[in-house]
Amino acid sequence: MVIVRDIAFHSLCEHHLLPFVGRAHVAYIPQGRIVGLSKIPRIVDMYARRLQVQERMTRQIADFLASVLAPHGVAVVIEGMHFCAVMRGVKKHEASMTTSSMLGTFRDNPAARSEFHVLLGRSGNGELIG
Repeated sequence: MVIVRDIAFHSLCEHHLLPFVGRAHVAYIPQGRIVGLSKIPRIVDMYARRLQVQERMTRQIADFLASVLAPHGVAVVIEGMHFCAVMRGVKKHEASMTTSSMLGTFRDNPAARSEFHVLLGRSGNGELIG
């Protein structure tokens, strides 16, 4: 399993034209092809630089890696803080959003998914460990 975690990003919400910022955690289980370490943050940036919604961005990153690398599995978890929730509407400064996309082995094999979450410092159900 290859994991690149804590990839900082910033994007612009296509609904409110306000920023959202956060961290992406990306993993894949190689099946022959691998990618250089700097390429995964570049992929995150490629999708974050456009008008975006976090849910779609999460899936786009996972789908892109799956199509290019054809790995056994891809996992993407994105944690974001949305200024639309901070500055307008509910005005909740501590609210954050977590989205995930699990493909291949990460979707089908609970042990692989659990290992990914443990390596991120989370339990299998997404709760922080420790």
